[in-house]
Amino acid sequence: MNEYREQKKVFVGLSGGVDSAVSAYLLVQAGYDVVGVFMKNFSQEVMVNGQLTECWVPEWHDALRVAAHLKIPLQRWDFETEYRTEVYEYFKNEYASGRTPNPDVLCNSHIKFGVFFRRAIAEGADYIATGHYAQTDGGHLLRSADDDKDQTYFLNQISRAAVEKTLFPIGHLTKTQVREIAREAGLPVAEKKDSTGICFVGKLPIKELLADFIKPKPGRVVTTAGEVVGEHDGLSWYTIGQRHGFGLIGSGAPLFVVKKNFDTNELIVGDGNDSALFSTEISVAAMHWINEPTPGTQLRARFRHRQPLQEVDSWEVRGDQMILKMKAPQRAITPGQFAVLYADYECLGGGVLID
Repeated sequence: MNEYREQKKVFVGLSGGVDSAVSAYLLVQAGYDVVGVFMKNFSQEVMVNGQLTECWVPEWHDALRVAAHLKIPLQRWDFETEYRTEVYEYFKNEYASGRTPNPDVLCNSHIKFGVFFRRAIAEGADYIATGHYAQTDGGHLLRSADDDKDQTYFLNQISRAAVEKTLFPIGHLTKTQVREIAREAGLPVAEKKDSTGICFVGKLPIKELLADFIKPKPGRVVTTAGEVVGEHDGLSWYTIGQRHGFGLIGSGAPLFVVKKNFDTNELIVGDGNDSALFSTEISVAAMHWINEPTPGTQLRARFRHRQPLQEVDSWEVRGDQMILKMKAPQRAITPGQFAVLYADYECLGGGVLID
């Protein structure tokens, strides 16, 4: 007689995309009791096929089609209040402060692995699952098998408790393999293009989106050599490392943002090799650890999604900051973005880059 084993219940986030659809499919194939959940996080009218509709509606329809194909229930959970408070306000305030925010990181920590995770467990889930390219081993968050798609950068702020109760069904696969599985399974989103950007931004330029929140504050654009080459309309709209359109240096080389001087309201620019663009000592604040390293642990860091892991020469904690001394100079370290730290294949956590 076969030994009876209780079927585990998994609440899987179904976004309407191919990655979450294949994740749900693999869970069904593995014998889990699968419940699909579509998270409605933001409402804004966008143009779809010449008609105005709420930005979440097309994704909801695709999630419905996937759930029907897999014969699993699908619930729609509304987290718009939490999203606006924890993610959208953060996004606006960071821009207003002159930093460049990463709302995807906060969406994961506060929404998908925050309120969604807690509600799912409260409603009887043994695990949650998402379509992220990542892996777990107990309470350890590991990089995915597909280096190009690895999404642990965006997961650096989630809790260890969430890691312990999360399944990443496609973390051991490449994107090509995920597409192949979707086609073989006949999933209705098998050929759907990957979504890019953030729902509340859509195709609307960020400057237009925040025009009522951040008022123009014109100032000079100055090269690192002191030459005035133009005027900006507010430091908030520029990102360190961004290619700039104000004139050219004598050699014809393009200009890049290297610094924002808030004391003088000046935007400092230089060529792509300007020493002001590079840093070897990097300060990180508000560190969050999924698993904290012990002194002497050899760390590697990533300062943007898909950046190859960078070797940390040494690190130390100074007060409430972590100081990273890098083996190679790092280009365009951007305040407001995240420094994410790794030991071998494990993502240990991360913090916010500061000046």
